[in-house]
Parts: sequence; C-alpha cells; structure tokens
Amino acid sequence: MKSRFRPAAALLSIVTVAAWFGVYAKGQADSATRPQELDKSVGASQAPGSADPESLYGPSFAYLAWNLFLQAMAPAKGSLTFETWTEQCDLSPNMVGCPSTASVAAVAKASGNGKVRMLHGSPLTPSKKMTGTDCAAMTTTPIAGYPPPSNLTPGATYCEEVFVSPTEASFVKKNLTTLVSQQTYGNARNETINFPGTGTNDPRLDLDSLEVKVDWVPASSYNVPTFACPDPTNSLYTETINGTCYALAAVHISSKVMPNWLWATFEPNSNVTNPNRCDPKLYGTCFDPWGTTSSLPYGKGQTVQQSADLREAMASLHLHPAFKNYFLTGVQTQFVDNYGKPIQLGNSFVEFNQRVPPGKSSCITCHQY
Repeated sequence: MKSRFRPAAALLSIVTVAAWFGVYAKGQADSATRPQELDKSVGASQAPGSADPESLYGPSFAYLAWNLFLQAMAPAKGSLTFETWTEQCDLSPNMVGCPSTASVAAVAKASGNGKVRMLHGSPLTPSKKMTGTDCAAMTTTPIAGYPPPSNLTPGATYCEEVFVSPTEASFVKKNLTTLVSQQTYGNARNETINFPGTGTNDPRLDLDSLEVKVDWVPASSYNVPTFACPDPTNSLYTETINGTCYALAAVHISSKVMPNWLWATFEPNSNVTNPNRCDPKLYGTCFDPWGTTSSLPYGKGQTVQQSADLREAMASLHLHPAFKNYFLTGVQTQFVDNYGKPIQLGNSFVEFNQRVPPGKSSCITCHQY
C-alpha cells in the first residue's frame, strides 16, 4: 500500500530531526548529508560551480523548513493558519512601521464588516514608507549595478506582515512588551533572552517559537501582464486584503526549533513578481534537496519540479493549489561557515526591496551582513 503523509507523524519526525540538529547545529553537515548528484531536470553543465558549505546541507534541513511552511500555510477557519496568529503590530502597536490608530480606523471603516489586516512597511526601512499608505516603496533603481525588475510601475509598493505563533506570542506578552520588562527578564538570565524552543524545554514542536514574515505586493505595482484575485493560473497565491488585490511574493520563516533558530525563505516561481529568483549574481542560487527533484543548487532560469513527497504532503493538508508553484530558496542555521566566511541566504523580493547589495544577503543577520 502506498504510504500517505500523516501530519501527526510528520510533526513527530520534525521533532526528532530538530532535537538531533539542536545538538549538531554547532558543526556543519557532514559528507553523508551533502548532495550526491544533479537531477536530470538540471543539466550538469548548468550547475553552479561552487556553493557555501551551508548551502550543501542535507535534506533534513529542507524537510524541516518545508514542514514549518506546511504548518503555517494549512487552511484554518477560512484563512491560512499563520493568519490566525498574532501580528507583530498587535503585540506592539507603537513599533516603528506599524499603522497608526487613525490609519487602522480608516481601513476598518472602509472595509465595513470585512476583516481588517495590519499591512505595513518594514520597521527596518521606515524612510521607504509611501505617502498615503502604511506600506513601502519598492526598489525601482539599480543596487550596485544590479537592475530592478523591468515590469514595475513608477509607484510600485509592497506590504509586510509578521505573525508569531501562539507560543511565542504568549512569551512576548508575558515577558517582553516593554524595554523595562525586557531588561528585567534578561538581567535575571545572564543578559540572555531565550525564546521557547530547542534547549529551553522538552523537544515538542508546539512549544517552539515560530515566526512567519510575508511580503504582499498589489497588482497595481506591475505593468501588464500582472495578476488577478483569484489568480486563474494558480501560479501565485493571491488574496483581496482591505479591498486590494495582493499576491504573496515572499515568505520568511524562522523557528526556535534549533538553538540559533532555523531560517528559511520561500518564493513563487513567477516572472511577474520574482523574476530574479535563484540568480547567483544577486543573492545566490536556490537549493532544496527534499522539496524538489534536484539534489544540487540551481540558478535563475533552471527548471526544477517539486518532489513527490512535497506534493503528497501538500495534498494531504489541503494546501491551496497555488503553493505547488512555491519553492524553498534555502535554509540558514549559522552566521559563518567553517572558514569564518559569512553564509549567504537571501530572497530576491525581500532583500532587493531592502536595498541589500548583491552577494551581501543573510537571513540570520536581518537581511544583510
């Protein structure tokens, strides 16, 4: 009988992997976990000539990242699961980048009885906030000689949301809502703020802190062809939010399932929203030895397919069909490799709109090292 993906069993497997890697994360993956060959769908002559040691992790990291993604994107009460969690501006409404009370009230009034979302720009780049909106301007000029996508409209914008799991939200509300409470908590623990996760409690996934950052881009940010809500091609996951049609252009996931957290980033295979995905001239190639049919990194323009295991998992959890066109860019668990060289991982949408120079991206250091 064909084995079926069982969520409970999968989560147990995640815990087993996480617990083992929680101890092992201080070293690098050994040769047994490194890719052995390039899949037939990616010609050997097209394979990148080299990759950082972190890029050559085995399938366990990718498996763990995908299961966190599946957990977050599973349908729940008419939404995606992560959308039922707490958004960071609900935790700290006065944080830089969060919508003002007046702005939230105006959106609520315009939406009638509809659901109101806290779309905003990045707190790391408040200067990019567009007039008349809480969202931010997209990058429309070159960065260190690398050009922006050619299909952007002059007033192109994008919006951000950051959701935290119930475990993390409870921890923050209890201990970290003010600077004084953060100092009090840290001073009592050798100046360390350690979120719930591996090394701080029993290795159970429901006790691990989990954050999901998503970037939404409105259809008006692109010249024709753009996209629609719903997307009839299912190449992009789209939602109408606060009355505007948006596509999900980027997903960052970080989890305390490992001591230094596990950082993973995902993008759709879309020439509209993510034309520079996997470009080694920008933030590096993509690598996913579990969720794709390729066992080596692949670059821009190279075609890979989602693996049968991933497709089965998505079907079992009833994920939206558009997620069949989303791919893991890579996973990061350490700042530097064995030689002290900064490990690179970046999202072509997120980091470019943060104006991170080519070759300087890092998820674990907040966009750039």
